[in-house]
Amino acid sequence: MSLIARMKDLVRANINDIISKAEDPEKSLNLYIEDATDHLRQFSVEVNRFEAERIMIEKQIHECEAAIDDWHKQAKLALQQNREDLAHKALEHEQKEKNRLEKLKPELEDAGQTSAQMREQYQLLQDKLEEAKERRDDLVRRNRRAVAQKGAADVISGIGKDDPLSKFDRMEEKVERREAEGQAAYASMTSSLSYEMNELKKSHANAEVEDALAKLKEEMNAESK
Repeated sequence: MSLIARMKDLVRANINDIISKAEDPEKSLNLYIEDATDHLRQFSVEVNRFEAERIMIEKQIHECEAAIDDWHKQAKLALQQNREDLAHKALEHEQKEKNRLEKLKPELEDAGQTSAQMREQYQLLQDKLEEAKERRDDLVRRNRRAVAQKGAADVISGIGKDDPLSKFDRMEEKVERREAEGQAAYASMTSSLSYEMNELKKSHANAEVEDALAKLKEEMNAESK
């Protein structure tokens, strides 16, 4: 396979993948039903046309049979009036109608069979369409459930960038950091205060020692005198 052919296959595969991902099952299923319904509607026109043709042939047969009967009666009437020439013409018309009737009978049989087959096929298509509608409804419900379940899973897992609950972790980290800073500041302040208190205690102790030393010196001076 040439490089160009491979590139074409790759582009075609990518396009099909994009179309597959972008395709909305619910919209596609509704479109399929609309197309099938339109096809059935067009087929019903053909069914009606064949049935109309059968009815027309049947009507022509009735007309032929009536004409045959009428020409036969006219031939008898002409003979009764000694008009053999008119009887002959009437019988000619009668024979023409009989010939026409012989041609129409097989046509009626064919038209009847075709019309019955068309009606049967129409019923099959109609049944298939009803089954397709039921499958469409079932698939739509399943698709909606799947979309809802995925949406719920995304929210729970925090996959969505705009999910408010996904921001809790960040806020928790911020609060914990502030708690640590507060504890560190408090510990630092406590340590500094303790140091100052210790220094103050040391200063106070030194002052007491100095006072005691001064008193001791005064006592020793008094004794030396």
